[in-house]
Amino acid sequence: MIVVSTPEKKRCFTIMIVPHSEEATYSMRLPLYAVQILVALLVLVVIAFCVLGYAYLRASALAEEANVLREVNRAQQDEINALALETQKMMEQMREVDELIDMVTEKLEASPEELEVELDAGDPGEEPDGGGFDDQQSRLYPGNPHIASAGNNAYVDHDRVYGSRFASGSIMDRAADNIAFLQSMVPDRSGTLDAVGGYVERINAKPSIMPTRGRIVSGFGMRRIPYASSGYQFHNGVDIVGARGAAIWAAADGKVTYTGYRGSLGNLVIIDHDYGYETYYAHLAGFAVESGEEVKRGETIGYMGSTGRTTGTHLHYEVHYEGSPVNPVNYMKQQ
Repeated sequence: MIVVSTPEKKRCFTIMIVPHSEEATYSMRLPLYAVQILVALLVLVVIAFCVLGYAYLRASALAEEANVLREVNRAQQDEINALALETQKMMEQMREVDELIDMVTEKLEASPEELEVELDAGDPGEEPDGGGFDDQQSRLYPGNPHIASAGNNAYVDHDRVYGSRFASGSIMDRAADNIAFLQSMVPDRSGTLDAVGGYVERINAKPSIMPTRGRIVSGFGMRRIPYASSGYQFHNGVDIVGARGAAIWAAADGKVTYTGYRGSLGNLVIIDHDYGYETYYAHLAGFAVESGEEVKRGETIGYMGSTGRTTGTHLHYEVHYEGSPVNPVNYMKQQ
């Protein structure tokens, strides 16, 4: 007896199309491997769309962060340019003050022989050619009120009158005349002193210290939302962790413009330092100042807490310049 083996029928899917009319039905057989390939392609397409969607969302977040950083960088660049111009003006003013000091020192240390005007190479008592001593002074320095009163008992150097060693007056009289002239120069430098005072005020108004003792745990810029399972947000300041009730200090001289409870920031203190600077101190446990008070750098304004929307005890600290938040790390030094 001979047994003939027949190959197994291939597994496949049959798709039948049955029209509502009396027309003939249609059927189409698809091998199993073809269906598996189609399913695999469909899965790959779904995965590709998911990857592209994630990449798009990530790129959008990075673009938003770049725009914010660009604005912050522009504000910082404007601040740098303003400070550079102010520094250049102050350097010029200080150069003028240095020149004044050098001139006064030179005049006070010079001997009478070095300051005396040589009329000619002959006898000092001999009158030079072309007129008397007074005539020559009046011709060289017309309209100078010092010359009319000084006469032969003084000599002139660029509108400055100094007592001559041949004058009949005492040394004290000549010194008094010279001091009076130097005093007349002081008002001309009052503008420079005012500018120096303004520069000192600006330095005192610029935030420059750590507002409390502690450790920075969250920096300035984009970060993952701490109280949410997902998502990113821009952090306008820095978070400094410390002990509950620790003192919070004013970062610079200024005026308190706000003390109170403000939403997610909790108990908040805002200080206006003039020259475009403002600082924010949030999540405080309590206040040590009131709105309208003038404060100095290092003065206690509140105490560290966890009021508002927060994950624990810390200080949320912000620095604003010309209305825009900037990185507080650039305006503090470790104590």
